[in-house]
Amino acid sequence: MASKHFIALLLVLIITVLSLATVLTACDKGEGGSTVETLVVYNWEDYIDESEETSRIDAFVEYYKAVTGRDLEVTYSTFDTNETMMTKVLNNDANSVDLICPSEYAIQKLMANGRLASITDLVNEYKDTVPFNNLADGTMSNTDSAFVNAIKHEFSAISTGDSTGSMTDYMVPYMMGTIGMLYNVKYVTEEDLASGWGMLWNASGSEVLENKILVKDSVRDTYAAAVMYMREYGLLPAGYEDMPIADLINCTDDAMLDAAKGVLTAQREHISGYEVDFGKDDMLNEIVYVDLAWSGDAMWAIEESYDEDNLYYNPRTGEYDNYMLDYYVPMDEDGNATGNIWFDGWVIPKAAPNKLAALLFIDFMNMPENAIYNSIYIGYTSAVAREKMMYTFVGTGGEFDLVDGEYVYAEGGAYTINEEVYEALVDSEYALAPEDNEGEYDFSFFEDDRRYPTETSQLGVMRDFGDRQKNAVTMWENAKTGTDVPWALIWCSVAIIGGGLVFSGFYFTKNALKRRPRKMAKEEE
Repeated sequence: MASKHFIALLLVLIITVLSLATVLTACDKGEGGSTVETLVVYNWEDYIDESEETSRIDAFVEYYKAVTGRDLEVTYSTFDTNETMMTKVLNNDANSVDLICPSEYAIQKLMANGRLASITDLVNEYKDTVPFNNLADGTMSNTDSAFVNAIKHEFSAISTGDSTGSMTDYMVPYMMGTIGMLYNVKYVTEEDLASGWGMLWNASGSEVLENKILVKDSVRDTYAAAVMYMREYGLLPAGYEDMPIADLINCTDDAMLDAAKGVLTAQREHISGYEVDFGKDDMLNEIVYVDLAWSGDAMWAIEESYDEDNLYYNPRTGEYDNYMLDYYVPMDEDGNATGNIWFDGWVIPKAAPNKLAALLFIDFMNMPENAIYNSIYIGYTSAVAREKMMYTFVGTGGEFDLVDGEYVYAEGGAYTINEEVYEALVDSEYALAPEDNEGEYDFSFFEDDRRYPTETSQLGVMRDFGDRQKNAVTMWENAKTGTDVPWALIWCSVAIIGGGLVFSGFYFTKNALKRRPRKMAKEEE
């Protein structure tokens, strides 16, 4: 009997020890025995400074510890398309994710499906718990006002499942840019550039560019380009000629889709093909000479095309420089850039387990100095207003001083460089400032209009196509193949049926021949 009690006691002890070990294993401990929290970030590939020297993820972990007193581990995963990301979120396969960085139309779709938490409400909930920097003044406080107005115009009343809301409450802009043409200055002429969006159709008739053009294998990007081309060349359907660009690129009426299908089908005769990510490499290797590109990718390729041993004449600037590639967004008759301006922004899913860490991450990345690190590291344009990444205003008034086109200190120190911003610029090797921190600074990265469209640009933001998405995709697939008729399927069916008839004919002929002697023999009897 005693042995039975001993065995039972031993079993209880073993189970207790194993349970305790399981609990201790699940509850990770940091330095000093403190619990380590987890933040799961789901972002685009190559879309944040992950360098060993200036990693913004490592910097945030330190910042989070300083603000909350708690240790944090960041689990950073990536996606390659908005569709991949949305499929996971809408199928409830991403319930452990705390933070996502989708594009504008994907944010709209996630809002419409009631999957996002209001960042404005979360800030109000936590503002007495932790200090916020830019988020304390709203989700758009660090964003250029013209860009904010464009977001408000397009996304002010979005269905959020059971109500409507403004995207400005659910998203904080991260990166932005345009779509235009990356081109090789050695082969593209002034006449080619003058053809505007028509350059993607080789409208100038250049023998050099024929079949040396790439376009994106993306219905949204190619549709925007097609609409701009039709607008430029008077090919829009009747009644659509005076429609604003923002409405045109979002219009998926049957008439517009049919017209777009026509010009995109015709485009096939002049291009090399379709690409998603290899276009910039083909441009650098001079396999093709023009590519429909996103501005961030284009600027990266331009930097890579620098050749210190050669000077190239650039037909856009009319000058010689060491860059073989350049980027161009076609202008209208008034000299304004036309087309699509896109943005990606941080959102927090309703099911996010660590919403506070997600908020602080957004707040941290939107600090000007961190925006500098991220923007320069990946080559894309931060949505943080460029002035805030250059100077902090500490005097009276409201304008930055320009002397001969350069930003400089105003007399009496009315303007001063933000210390953290200055350090970020030095680390990025983009600030060529004198040792005494006075005088002129090199802000060429932020003053490049290829990265930062002017406020007068006629650029539209694309929305989710909604129920018309399938129609747009069908149009695009038909345009790529050149017809509505699925000839590949038809010829395959003909081959199968033909093969079946041949086999049947052979089979019945063979059997007939086998039966014939017996029949003849029977008749002879």
